Amino acid sequence: MRNVQVFKKRYLLLLLLPVFIWIAFKIIQFSPLEQTLLQKIPVTRQVSLYITEASAGATTDFSYRFYLYDASKDERAVMAALQHDNEPFMITSDRNAFQRAENGAIYLSTKGTLYRFTNAPACRVGDIIYTVPVYLTASPH
Repeated sequence: MRNVQVFKKRYLLLLLLPVFIWIAFKIIQFSPLEQTLLQKIPVTRQVSLYITEASAGATTDFSYRFYLYDASKDERAVMAALQHDNEPFMITSDRNAFQRAENGAIYLSTKGTLYRFTNAPACRVGDIIYTVPVYLTASPH
């Protein structure tokens, strides 16, 4: 009777499979990027510019990310959306890149590294997509 197997290994595998799937899902969603909101600037009545300071850990420099988002939303909703589904239209190493927002346009001037830039960013407010022109002056230092 000692050689009789009481619990089959395949049943154990079937029991542990959901645990492995959950762990893989959490690993895929893990992002060390932390963002804090620096400024909220109204551009139009519908759209605001959000500037965040992002850090990926102690060994990386800060980057500054520029987003357009619905002006009627509160800051918690905006920060949740920025971390999950919105892409910044500009990422730079220059903290003071924002100059002004007037007449429905954004004026930026950056000195330093420009990692990403889109000159006609858009955001959805309800069922309408709004675009805002962005004017950028950039220099290496």
